[in-house]
Amino acid sequence: MIALTPYLLQKGWPLALAVPFIGLIDVFWGVSMIYIIDLLNSHYRKNNEFLRKFYAELHSDLLSVLALAVVLLVIFSLARTSYSLSSIDVACLGLPMFICALDSLARTKDPSGILKMSLPRRLILMAFPAGLLVASCWVLIEILSNEFSASASLWLQLCILFAGFASYVGSKQTRYFMLHRRLGISPTIMALLKKVRGRGAPAFYEQTAQMAEKFQRDLNVATAKAAADKRRLAKASRKKR
Repeated sequence: MIALTPYLLQKGWPLALAVPFIGLIDVFWGVSMIYIIDLLNSHYRKNNEFLRKFYAELHSDLLSVLALAVVLLVIFSLARTSYSLSSIDVACLGLPMFICALDSLARTKDPSGILKMSLPRRLILMAFPAGLLVASCWVLIEILSNEFSASASLWLQLCILFAGFASYVGSKQTRYFMLHRRLGISPTIMALLKKVRGRGAPAFYEQTAQMAEKFQRDLNVATAKAAADKRRLAKASRKKR
């Protein structure tokens, strides 16, 4: 983190902007750690059934990424040249996750048609991982051009990896929730955030849980209304015959 500051200052960034920007990038580390803890707790059946099924769907993709990491490790171990931190092997594990995130959001829809996912809304959702992917590619070009120190290069690659992982899980969750027309609230994350937030701090996740309950009630009403309308139309159609 500190190693990146001289680069930004050299590029003309004011210190008051460079430091908050670097802190913003670090957010992906925290989000990824929360997802990893939630994933592990789901594996050991410490999460609710809805989210356990969700994380189970990710196992194949994540095992593929781990397999790629092992392959890269073997390749660099057997290479005759010494390993350099200016290589982009760590970050390359994160790039496919951005692509998977975009694919998941592109295919997100509610089978019942009650929750509308218009093209503008879909593009807005896809804009975030797409922007991160473009920014990551630019950073990797700078790394390969030896624009960063070795420590800054490694830190940036880890940021790309964690940003890719967070985008991947978040996008998969969005598609999963839309598919099942339900928002899943993790008791693991709820308990974790209660421990780390200070006394009197805003309880954002608790508020999200309340919003999810209200959303589910409204969705149940909309589903019942849609089913009633469908039955009414079917009945009217039979009468015409």
